[in-house]
Amino acid sequence: MIYSLSEVTRSYQTRSGPVNAVAGLSFEVRKGERLALVGPSGAGKTTLFRLLNATLRPSGGILRFDGRDVASLAGRDLRAMRRRIGTIYQQHHLVPSLSALENTLCGRLGSWSLLHTIRSAIRPGRQEAEQAVATLESVGLADKRFARADELSGGQQQRLAIARVLMQDPDVILADEPFASLDPALTESIGSLLLNIAEKERRTLVVTLHDVEMALRYFPRLVALQDGRLAFDAPSAEVSPEALEALYSRYSSSSETASSEFEQPDGPNCSDPKFQRNCAR
Repeated sequence: MIYSLSEVTRSYQTRSGPVNAVAGLSFEVRKGERLALVGPSGAGKTTLFRLLNATLRPSGGILRFDGRDVASLAGRDLRAMRRRIGTIYQQHHLVPSLSALENTLCGRLGSWSLLHTIRSAIRPGRQEAEQAVATLESVGLADKRFARADELSGGQQQRLAIARVLMQDPDVILADEPFASLDPALTESIGSLLLNIAEKERRTLVVTLHDVEMALRYFPRLVALQDGRLAFDAPSAEVSPEALEALYSRYSSSSETASSEFEQPDGPNCSDPKFQRNCAR
């Protein structure tokens, strides 16, 4: 198993006291599996997502990544884990002034020393540049490799964000609402691209989605959250209309309040000039 969760809880302190954004979650994710996390707003999907990429730690329970308790990891071990996880956020977090090729190379920063990073910023190595071009080609952007990120369309920027993650060469790809800002045609195109890459390269893919129809159509397994708890975990073919109606029939704002008031931003702000020299701090 790449992930194993046992009674995982994450709580936040509010003015009214502690609130559980997720509570008592227990499920497993197999290596190479593709699954969608679904549920109403405030259900705890984003909190769970950030637990899976280790930007948050559980308040209780045990979360294991490839057999190791995440709570026990620190320093080099924690960085090694995070290098194995590629994250695609709702906001692309590209560096606007850098080219598509340079943004793609940023996917390797977690594996580079400071000296290598400085040297690559001046003149990327031939092998790394060729790999970045091949990665851009895999997402249909090879002809845009010298274009600045802010010159690309929304769909092209999403593809570039995927290319940057692929350049990282992760075992796991986590995508938080990756299609939220795209029109239906681009959603289908980029959704198929992401799924095909994950299947072809046998990478684990976990995606949070509001679009239940897309989740049912593309993902073999659905994990549903409601009020921070597991509502159901089932193969897509076995999810009934009644189960979905029950999932969205009532709305709880408690988890949403905790998430909106107490979670950190969902990723690095690489458009900030102070980040543009290294793209990933």
